[in-house]
Amino acid sequence: VVVIDSQAYKKEDVESAAAAFRGNIGRYLMVSTGSVYLEGAVDFANRCPYNETDVDWSKIDYSYPPGEDPYAVGKRHCEKWLDENAGRPSLDLPYTIVRVPAVMGSDDPTGRMWWWVQRALDGGGVMIPPDSLGAYRTLYSTDAAANFVRVLDAPHTLGQTYYVAMPEIMNLRRWANLIWKAAGHECAITYVPRDVIRKQDSLKSYAPPMSRPVNNIHDLAKAQQAFGIVTTPVEEWIQTTVDWYREHYQGEDSEGYRLRQDELALAARWEERWGKFTAEF
Repeated sequence: VVVIDSQAYKKEDVESAAAAFRGNIGRYLMVSTGSVYLEGAVDFANRCPYNETDVDWSKIDYSYPPGEDPYAVGKRHCEKWLDENAGRPSLDLPYTIVRVPAVMGSDDPTGRMWWWVQRALDGGGVMIPPDSLGAYRTLYSTDAAANFVRVLDAPHTLGQTYYVAMPEIMNLRRWANLIWKAAGHECAITYVPRDVIRKQDSLKSYAPPMSRPVNNIHDLAKAQQAFGIVTTPVEEWIQTTVDWYREHYQGEDSEGYRLRQDELALAARWEERWGKFTAEF
């Protein structure tokens, strides 16, 4: 029997799971997150790629420091507790931890995928702040499930932590171009400084999902060697996802879409004034 736990968000959650499952299951797979590397756990500007060992548990306690993302902190607590306790004979909880980046695909409950797809489907362009072009990896939801099974089927993964993501490297430029292409349009990207965007009262909260101020790239070698990550080509799963939203999605508009015309108007004004500036410079 295997338990896949995607709902452990704090130390008490894994403690509860350990109490419920001890001695009764073959494996406890705790789904963690790339967010464990945030808040200085990794110096992204100078560490690229980074790996599973770059979180130093000796520097982490079970407090929630002010200003830090409680989701990231809580997931660190879950991992730390398993690392320090699950191997005790009295606990008897055979575990593996799988860290994943933002998981994308059809019917994404976070709305991040729909943010991009809805704008691509209307054929308009998109504004990207120039300080949001850090490189990153993501993961298709179907591939996440398939690789969880691969982890469990592979020998020698007990008590280990693995990062699972697609091999392709994205930034918002490539990401947008692929989504617009899947929607049947050419993507017109306008690079508007964040400070300029925020001067517009209606767009103060404008924030394209998947923005990265610096490169955020994990080394996938450990997982590749242990069980061989298998993923769908990024162009293929983005096309599948865009098609699903076009044909089946019946939910609300994406975050900020009611202000779509303000986005397009600002992009047009910036293009016009930037063009005049460069012509006169």
